[in-house]
Amino acid sequence: MPLKPGSSPETVSENISEMVHAGHPQDQAVAAALRTARERRGGRVKAHKGPIHSSVAGRTDHLPMHVVSGSYVIPADIISAMGEGNSMAGFKVAKTLFERSGPYDESPHGRPYGGSGMPYIGRADGGEVDTVPIVAAGGEYVVPPEDVQHIGGGSLDDGHKILDAFVKKMRKKTIRTLQSLPGPKKD
Repeated sequence: MPLKPGSSPETVSENISEMVHAGHPQDQAVAAALRTARERRGGRVKAHKGPIHSSVAGRTDHLPMHVVSGSYVIPADIISAMGEGNSMAGFKVAKTLFERSGPYDESPHGRPYGGSGMPYIGRADGGEVDTVPIVAAGGEYVVPPEDVQHIGGGSLDDGHKILDAFVKKMRKKTIRTLQSLPGPKKD
């Protein structure tokens, strides 16, 4: 559920109301709405990418943040499964799978390019990148749009389709693994 950008009292009030009606606690709704207002007041919003760490146990969406438009959020259960039940290990695996690295991803002008040789989306000189406010869960992993586009061979839509298929395949694999495990030991 995206929060409305802005710092006016009316916008903050609407954001609080929307979060409360969505089932979030009042104090959490107030904190998220005020954080959104503070970030917008400065003119620039810092977008999150990579692992989402949380000191709160559980995997419910309760962390307000902004991501770049076109990002892909890998669910926490997939990250945990990639790390054999350990989210921190899963984050390391995700980093190697989803992040571009190396000089081969740069053009001669220092601008990143996708697998098709096309410039990445959202990379205008001196421009601001569109961000989207989200509420995420600890243990999830945000793949930024330039990496999604790279995964899709230069196409953001293909990158999203490939990541959707990856999530479904990982879920099926995890279910098969869990079903094959022996039950609890009886005394």
